[in-house]
This record gives sequence, C-alpha cells and structure tokens, in this order.
Amino acid sequence: MKLIEPSLLAFNLNELDAQLQEMKNLGVTYIHYDVMDGIFVANKAFGPEQLLLIQKYGMSSNVHMMVEDPNEWINNFINFPMNACTFHPEVMSFEKCREAFQVLRDKNIKCGIAIKPHVDVNEYVDLLKESDYVCIMSVEPGKGGQSFMPRSIDNMKKVKRIKDELNPRLVIQLDGGVNFEVMKETKQYVDHYVIGSFLMEQINKRAVFDFLKSL
Repeated sequence: MKLIEPSLLAFNLNELDAQLQEMKNLGVTYIHYDVMDGIFVANKAFGPEQLLLIQKYGMSSNVHMMVEDPNEWINNFINFPMNACTFHPEVMSFEKCREAFQVLRDKNIKCGIAIKPHVDVNEYVDLLKESDYVCIMSVEPGKGGQSFMPRSIDNMKKVKRIKDELNPRLVIQLDGGVNFEVMKETKQYVDHYVIGSFLMEQINKRAVFDFLKSL
C-alpha cells in the first residue's frame, strides 16, 4: 500500500499541535521524523521529545537519523515511541550496523538504512536483505525544500530489484523533492513518499493524498 509520510521538518513548530491534528484528520498514519546532529549534516533537527506528541495524536513515527554515530543516538531514542528507524550505514562497519538493528528489534522497532544519492546501493545488499525499511534520498541530506535529483531513480530501480528478489517485506521510502510529477514518475518503485514543504505549502492538502491514490 502506497502511503505519504509527512515530514515534521516542514511543520511550523509554533503550530505543531494544530498541524498534527490536521494530518490525523487527513488519515495520516506515519510521520517522518528527521534527526540531524550538525556533524553528518550541517544542520540540526529534533531530539526525541516530539515523538511523544506524535504518539499523542495516534500516529507512528518513522525516524531518519542523519548522524555520525547512529548507535549513540539510537540509545538516546530507544525508550521513546518509534515505529521504525533508519540510519546512514557508511558511517560505521557492517557489524556495528547489525548491532544497531538488533538493539532496535529488541524493542520491537523496525529498522533499516538510508541511502544518499551518490551512495552505491550494491555495497549494501546484505544490509538491505535484513532491513524492514530503506529510505532512498533523492536530495542531499540536511535541509528541506530541495529539488528532486533524477539520478536517484537508478537507486530506486536497484533497491526495487533487491526487494522483489531477496526481501519482499522491505518498505521503500522516497525522501526529497517529492511532488506530483515525481510520484507519477516513481510509482512503480516506491511504497512510502516522504513529503515536506510541497505538502505543507498546499492550500488543499487532501489533493496530494488523492493524487497518490489515483496512480
């Protein structure tokens, strides 16, 4: 089932309650929750506290960690309500990645990896075989509002092949620059669309959800 994960990064923090209620009213079940440490990427975003607010509105959080030390950050988040957590694997060994997976699974949190546009998917086939989620970045990580990078379609094709042949449960997220045209162009590869500024700038937000249903 194809879903939209609204990105909390694009919300107005002064209107967070009202906007989360609006998402709930639109039938949203997952909120995309970016974590940045100011090291792996230049910007910083969200500690674990807002996870409690998302839970309050009956939605699940899919956490995307753009951090230099995923294990440390996972330990900081592990007792807060998360449905899933993805992180960038190039910052540590495969062994450490698998340790992080196990820590998350011990808490019944789904896990997986995030792939930047210039990362070679073929290097991470073994981790993708073990993942519940993969967050395919179609912009460079670190800030919202960027334009979709067409080269990321190649990563989508590779990951979709891995899903079909090796890991049918894998949920493929597309994160970055998603709009109507991108959804139309990538519908055969993507399960969850992470949409931030494009969604929040719409006067009629329901039209975005209706468009995805129509594909």
